[in-house]
Amino acid sequence: MLLKNTLKTTFALLASAFTFSGCGYAQQQGKVDSIVVEVTGSEFNWHFRYPGLDGILGTSDDQHSMQNLYLPENADVTLRLSSNDYVYSFALPELDLKEIAVPDLSFELVFKTNSKRKLLLLGDQFCGYSHKTLIGSTYIVSQDSGFYNW
Repeated sequence: MLLKNTLKTTFALLASAFTFSGCGYAQQQGKVDSIVVEVTGSEFNWHFRYPGLDGILGTSDDQHSMQNLYLPENADVTLRLSSNDYVYSFALPELDLKEIAVPDLSFELVFKTNSKRKLLLLGDQFCGYSHKTLIGSTYIVSQDSGFYNW
């Protein structure tokens, strides 16, 4: 009987530790209704930083991508644009959105995504030469299996 109670207690403790350690259900992501993404031009590349599962930018669980932008479907989006080195243009032509990224300044694009699809992402650095690494895609992804599964 003592062994049976000890096993039950041990199992309960392990299940709790598993659940709250980030391996279990408590860490499952829900639907993303709004998102702020940092967009930084640097060395002729786009760097994107997304809030992680905690929903807060600037924490250890942030997600990153380069050249391609990932956004959840049916969500309010704020893109915060900046630059580490040059003045860049950033455009999503299918959404009729365009803004600049400038060192030491911040600009925003605010919009709402709709259904899952792929969009063109155009960027340029104002030196008169087109850099392929500033041209990419924007993927509006389904949230059925969770946004961060891209």
